[in-house]
Amino acid sequence: MLKHNNRFFPGTSQRSLGFTLIELLVVIAIMGLLMALLLPAIQRVREAANRMRCSNNLRQLVLATHNFETHFGQLPAFHNLQGQLSGNFSIQARLLPFVEQENLRNLLNFDVSLTVGCCPGDLRPEHVVPARTVLRLFRCPSDGGQDVFEVRTGTSGGATGRIDLYASNNYHINLGSGVGTQYDTRVPTDGMTWINAQLTLSDVIDGTSNTALFGESLVGLGQQRPPAPTTDAQRRRVMMDITCLFIDRNMPPATPGMQGYVVPEDPNTYYTLTLNSPLNRGWQGQRGAGWISGREYYTAYYHYHPPNSSIPDMLTCGWGLFAARSEHLGGVNLGFCDGSVRFIRETIHLTTWRALGTRAGGEVVGHLH
Repeated sequence: MLKHNNRFFPGTSQRSLGFTLIELLVVIAIMGLLMALLLPAIQRVREAANRMRCSNNLRQLVLATHNFETHFGQLPAFHNLQGQLSGNFSIQARLLPFVEQENLRNLLNFDVSLTVGCCPGDLRPEHVVPARTVLRLFRCPSDGGQDVFEVRTGTSGGATGRIDLYASNNYHINLGSGVGTQYDTRVPTDGMTWINAQLTLSDVIDGTSNTALFGESLVGLGQQRPPAPTTDAQRRRVMMDITCLFIDRNMPPATPGMQGYVVPEDPNTYYTLTLNSPLNRGWQGQRGAGWISGREYYTAYYHYHPPNSSIPDMLTCGWGLFAARSEHLGGVNLGFCDGSVRFIRETIHLTTWRALGTRAGGEVVGHLH
């Protein structure tokens, strides 16, 4: 039998069984092209799934609120103990029995304050474990922010300056327009709650399908005192920290809102005035840091800014202006009082957006996109 090799057939060449360098490069280029074509499609599918999960989370919270009203005869409100302001337990904490978290609810003692001292206070020993418990129901899967925040407490009224851990929260109760003095929850707001509110769904004169109950927002950057933001992505996750200007801390206050400060209609005007104010003492990065806490910057939002605004939030003495934001492309999810959840485009007209935040403003809600 003849052997096919060069020794017996001079002048012929033996072909390699592997790829040539050119062939290999062509294959790699084709694979890279396929990946470039497929990756956006994969990301779109993943984001669609995340948005659906986010929508389901909001729907559960709205339905839990309905069940709360049926059980207690009123909608949940910011918690206030005698002689104290908000800063105790959140509405989210009040809803735990209605989202199949009865065991976690049993670890909370609503008869005492969440913390001791202030600015912020130390968690009471019995509240340390529940405060750091991460609940996926309270987290939007599209938001890659921290699940747990380190919060350094104050040194006033018994607080010791220690570090407590809080599990974060993306789903916030609607406090209304925030315009004028409507950001002061010591008095009734035009939204769905305030301190010691006693609303029911029958008080939603504008219609339950036209009034938001819960909306989503992004959690903060994490640091209690982050550096000044340099990108829109950072601006959406920080708050301007304004020197505490409330005239008094009485309930109700003699004058609503910060001393002499009425929030203007235009967010850009507000931002310029606040950013350049000598009262601006820097930045705060713990928006949404704790689902358990009744402080507004942890668990509430306003319809003052448009959705996904790059104008930073404002914080003063725990009150302020906090926006609805998400990592969903082009808008945010809102849970409405009728139990529906709708995706609201960030291009919505600001007047319409604010109308969705008021319960009895008498506005005509137009096109939601």
